[in-house]
Amino acid sequence: MPRLCMKLAAVALFAVPVLADEPMLGPAIEDYGPTYPIDDRDVPLADGAMYKAVFDVASYSEDVSKLSRRLESVARFINMHVRNGTPLDSMKIAVVLHGRAVKTVMTHAAYRERFEMDNPNLELVKRLHAAGVQFYMCGQSIAFTGVDKEELAEPVNVALSAMTMLTVLQNDGYALLPD
Repeated sequence: MPRLCMKLAAVALFAVPVLADEPMLGPAIEDYGPTYPIDDRDVPLADGAMYKAVFDVASYSEDVSKLSRRLESVARFINMHVRNGTPLDSMKIAVVLHGRAVKTVMTHAAYRERFEMDNPNLELVKRLHAAGVQFYMCGQSIAFTGVDKEELAEPVNVALSAMTMLTVLQNDGYALLPD
């Protein structure tokens, strides 16, 4: 019995620091993008670095009432870098959507018509765009899914294809962050 108590005490001792920190929201994208502070990291962020990233977004939750995890990742990327001293203007972020992710950026009216509720992603899309994020929709995906361009929310730009847009952005120095 004493060994069991010692083991439980050891587990509790080591578990407390893990539970002590809570993820923080913001600061750049308020109310979204929770991240943990990593103060004891071994790799510092480079001073003056320009972070160019393209998020390839093809998935969408079966639960249409949920926020897109991939869009939340975009907010996390921005928030954690801003929190650690990277100016917002030192990040160029693009989101290329295709496949099932066409739902992510549908207008409230188009979303309501299909799912009988407002699109849970549009507020985050608006905030990300205000932070400089560019959105590109695969033209092939909207054609295959029967979505009209007018059913896409501002600020989405339609490209020939996701493959084309990903190639263009990577040729321009954007790092690919796949779905």
